[in-house]
Amino acid sequence: MRRKLIIAALAVLFIGAVLGTSSEWLGTDDTVVGGLAQKAGVHESQLLPWELTGDLQLFVFCAGGAIAGFAVGYYWRTLFGEGPRERVEEVDEPAIADRKAP
Repeated sequence: MRRKLIIAALAVLFIGAVLGTSSEWLGTDDTVVGGLAQKAGVHESQLLPWELTGDLQLFVFCAGGAIAGFAVGYYWRTLFGEGPRERVEEVDEPAIADRKAP
């Protein structure tokens, strides 16, 4: 019972914090990188042919990295072969269950 009350209180606090903030959040590029670039005198350049606002660009690149990671993980053995731990050497001796007692 106590655990459910703690979870409900945390949910109410989280929802209240989200609803209490401004509706337009600045992305990481605007807040951190933009300020540093402005101090250095560097102008912003367009990375992609289309414009992604806020953290949407970060999400797109993160999703692309995740997809590439899954693809490399799936084809790991095809790309890099078997590692030394994965190799199983064949043994010419019969299994213990197949042996006859002397």
